[in-house]
Amino acid sequence: MSQLIHRQLSYAVRGVLLDVYNKLGPGLPEDYYRDAVALGLEARGMRCEAEKPFEVYYEGEQVGLYYVDLWVEEGKLLLELKVAPAIEPIHKAQALSYLKVTDADLALVANFGGPSAEIERLPNFLRDRRPEFVWERRPAPTDLLHAELVGRIQEVCHRVHWVLGPGFLHHVYRRASMIELRRAGLDYEYVKRLPVEYLGHLLGYRDTRLILVEGKVGLATFALRSTDAALEGRLKSILRCLQLALGLMANFYGKRPSIIPTRVQAG
Repeated sequence: MSQLIHRQLSYAVRGVLLDVYNKLGPGLPEDYYRDAVALGLEARGMRCEAEKPFEVYYEGEQVGLYYVDLWVEEGKLLLELKVAPAIEPIHKAQALSYLKVTDADLALVANFGGPSAEIERLPNFLRDRRPEFVWERRPAPTDLLHAELVGRIQEVCHRVHWVLGPGFLHHVYRRASMIELRRAGLDYEYVKRLPVEYLGHLLGYRDTRLILVEGKVGLATFALRSTDAALEGRLKSILRCLQLALGLMANFYGKRPSIIPTRVQAG
């Protein structure tokens, strides 16, 4: 049987996590638990740093920052804290993404939102296992506008998610998507904002943050637990302003990206 990595350290950290939960109880704001755990670790002689920043790269270009909840013993272990009903598969997938970015040896996912403390242990096996990205393009619906282009954009989004994984902010995926579009030989324009006018008067500007691909499809990138009709309505309004008939809502939150076509009727 293989020996557990940093066995004594993870056992000591686990003791702090359980002590914090037992003393504070469930359901408090996440930063309360972060600060309490940091105090507990330091009281037991363990070095830690809260909200330590790490640069996130995509194909050699920086696309954003990730802040580790707690960085323990200079990267022997990182702590990802949650306040949720239970630890979900997406929480563990996010922790694996953070191991890739930080190259820490081990991640512990701790949840303080349930009836008892939950702790999941995830060693960094990614150093030794980097499979190739494989994409099998599915036949596009015959009634879908710009079907071939949509298929290529879908491949771009899936590769971005495969490289980065879930767990980062919207702009990280947006910047990575633009890099991947360029790598794929697709022309794009980043539309950051649009003017808002009424009766010929400029009222101001609206944030759009839309990637216009080949002048035909508007790509909107998100990292949300779920999207709703209001978000789709906002995208449709932007598409009308740009006189586009088709947009794609790409959500990178889950274990796989969700890419939903959004159509705008002519007129």
